Amino acid sequence: MKRALGILAGIVFATLVVAAPAHGEEPTRESYVAQLEPMCEANAAANKRIMAGAKERLSNGKMVLAGKQFIRVSQSFGSLVKKIAAVSPPAADAKPVQTWIKFLRLLKQRLRTVGKYFKEEERIKANHESIQAERSGNSANNTVYEFGFHHCRIKRFR
Repeated sequence: MKRALGILAGIVFATLVVAAPAHGEEPTRESYVAQLEPMCEANAAANKRIMAGAKERLSNGKMVLAGKQFIRVSQSFGSLVKKIAAVSPPAADAKPVQTWIKFLRLLKQRLRTVGKYFKEEERIKANHESIQAERSGNSANNTVYEFGFHHCRIKRFR
């Protein structure tokens, strides 16, 4: 497992080095997308593993366990948002990227709140908050639609 993570880290690093603009050049939208896609792909795979079985747990009344899964996925997603925020966008796209990151941070917080409510076995509040999280994800996707992201698009977490 460690070897696979090391190989993945090497691939991500190599992609970032190749996609990074030369010193002094302005990054392009394509290079920005190329930098983010591998990070998003790795995080999507991790989130899928974290959320495995959450739907079944919720339907079987095991809300506390599902709540813990939502909190873990929130932490994982939060680390991705920090990595995304660290990559400088093209100057022409700075404003939509800032708005996108704002929605991603909001989504991270709402996922954590969903987990908190499930842990407290407050199903109605958790469902309401999950609807809000889905709306935040849709808003994030709409903000950077023209970038053509594939793995950085927000999909349902449960």
